[in-house]
Amino acid sequence: MSFLKQTLALTITGLRGLTERRGSSLVTVIGVTSVVGVLASLLSMREGVATVDGASAGADHVVVQSRGATSIVESVLNRDVVTAIADAPGVRRAADGTPYVAAAAFVSVDAIRRNGKRGSVLLVGVTPGAALVEPDIRMLEGRTYRPAVHELIVSDAIRRIFRGMEVGSRITLRGVEWQIVGVFTGKDSLGDSVLRADAETVLSAFGRNSFQQVNVRLESPAAYRVFSDTLTGNPAIAVDVKTLAESRSAAFSDLERLLNFVAWFIGGVMAAGAICGALNSLYASVDARRREIATLRAIGFSNAPIVLSLLIEGMLLALPGAIGGALIAWTLFDGDVVNTQGRVFTLAITPRVLLDCVAWALAIGLLGGSLPALRAARMPVATALRAS
Repeated sequence: MSFLKQTLALTITGLRGLTERRGSSLVTVIGVTSVVGVLASLLSMREGVATVDGASAGADHVVVQSRGATSIVESVLNRDVVTAIADAPGVRRAADGTPYVAAAAFVSVDAIRRNGKRGSVLLVGVTPGAALVEPDIRMLEGRTYRPAVHELIVSDAIRRIFRGMEVGSRITLRGVEWQIVGVFTGKDSLGDSVLRADAETVLSAFGRNSFQQVNVRLESPAAYRVFSDTLTGNPAIAVDVKTLAESRSAAFSDLERLLNFVAWFIGGVMAAGAICGALNSLYASVDARRREIATLRAIGFSNAPIVLSLLIEGMLLALPGAIGGALIAWTLFDGDVVNTQGRVFTLAITPRVLLDCVAWALAIGLLGGSLPALRAARMPVATALRAS
């Protein structure tokens, strides 16, 4: 009998014996389900953060902040700087000459979550060029805000997390009453982390006269060098120019690495328990089949098919747990939103998360089956037959 036929026959025999080992097999499946469920939920946070890293942004989308600023809070751009940015070479312009430039002023404001706890969100005042720079922003309900009026629009994600964020509601921000006139959505979580209003109205209401960031669309990626050199070489202004991808990566790469570490560390700890469950189940399989394995070896079956069949059995035992855990995580967390440090992230169970979880589950089954497989391969034929 060929190697593959031997392996297939042994694997089928082992799987048929699962009904006699329901208890230990169920422990393994439940353990893997728990591991995959927790891992998928944590990795979904990583995916939510990954949507704001700017990796998918075009090289023609750039961000300008004041020189040396490590965050939006530290950046200060006065009106003369914004004008210089809009007049720089390489900036894309509409048919009427309007530059694709949007200056933004950020203000952190308090809000009450639906669970009653206090939180914070960012109110962003943006200049009219935002419609050109961010064409993916679209209204779901209501209308956009009007200039010189205390009106704002909220993201759909924020509406789902915080109280009093419905169209028509009025909220008081630092003593000023604002009316919510619309709900919007964007294509990334960072855009969904804010309230939006007219820039001049926000600056007036909060007693400010400067912006923190300017978003620019260039004529083409090739225009980046001349645009950057013009601004950074201007002695009258002090700014840093980065592509959107570079800016987002600098701001969120640490958080993404932290979430990755937490996800795999916790997943690894839980996986250790699941491996123990797999070991118990497959050791029981080997013990129950000692006479059968010894007989097969006596009539010519080699060790390799025996080892491989037990490894396959371990992985097949883990597969239902992987599917179950992924389905639970997808049902409970996919599309859910979380708020941390004023940022709103949409959790996402992506194909990458599912592949990672299935691979993790199969690794658990593989490791859980390795020791029982070696035990079966090393079992002396005569000893096994006598013990049976």
